[in-house]
Amino acid sequence: MSTNVQPGISALPIAGLTNWSPQRELTDRSTSSGPALSLNGVLCMAWRGTGQNNIWVSVSSDNGATWSPQKELTDRATRSNPAMCTIAGRFAMAWQGLDQSNIFVSTSTDGLNWTPQVELRDRATQSGPALAGAGGLAVMAWRGLDQNNIFVATSRDGISWSPQVELQDRATQSGPGITGTVQDPNGHKFVMAWRGLDQNNIFVSQSTDGIHWTPQQELRDRATTDNPAVTHSDSLGVFYMAWKGLDQKNIWVSYSQDGSSWTPQVELEDRSTNSGPALSPVGNTVYMIWRGSGQDNIWTSILQS
Repeated sequence: MSTNVQPGISALPIAGLTNWSPQRELTDRSTSSGPALSLNGVLCMAWRGTGQNNIWVSVSSDNGATWSPQKELTDRATRSNPAMCTIAGRFAMAWQGLDQSNIFVSTSTDGLNWTPQVELRDRATQSGPALAGAGGLAVMAWRGLDQNNIFVATSRDGISWSPQVELQDRATQSGPGITGTVQDPNGHKFVMAWRGLDQNNIFVSQSTDGIHWTPQQELRDRATTDNPAVTHSDSLGVFYMAWKGLDQKNIWVSYSQDGSSWTPQVELEDRSTNSGPALSPVGNTVYMIWRGSGQDNIWTSILQS
């Protein structure tokens, strides 16, 4: 195998991890932003409604083959996409407020019934935040309010969060994506991906604690107009990324063993989106959901590894 590869581009083969099942439209639900997805025994999806801004949820107990009726959470609303992860045996959700920009959080044991929302009054964002959970540690990342730098914080329960830390060396036009695993040889590894500020290329960085991050790395072969999605499949042993294309709306994918060197991007020409997609590991593979491009219904697909 040749090792003459562009920095940030992996020499790993792409065959076998870019073959997705035919897209399936969920005609009973739609969103005005990108949805969120997480696994905690069952899969849970969350999204901002259309026609109003309340958050809606649904769960699947069969790896995304079927979904429960959508449920509206009438006590909470957002003007952007919510985020989810799993921490301490619970789903955790975070979102930008509706009438102001502070971040709100809540947790759930089943994905349908959620604790009262808690406002984090010391932090605010222009876009939807991102969440990742691994080994009892949750990490939140978000775009700042009055400037575009990325901020981070950590939590052990999804409700009480450490003081926010500004990453002054990186900024974004959209919300970041983040994921984590404890399967790394060094223990925890979190990977963040985001759209650049002055141009649209995707950047990546890694962390062992969610607070201290490696220098940002630009992936110059790929760009997006929204927040990229990243997840980690312990079964496949890879980080997986999906994003909306730059000059058109098709979804593109790539994967990495270390979160730093990524396989060449692959365009999924049969599917497109108006917003960033969402990813989650499920079973021995990866599941994807996204907002449609010609209309706002939510679509799904599973990686056929």
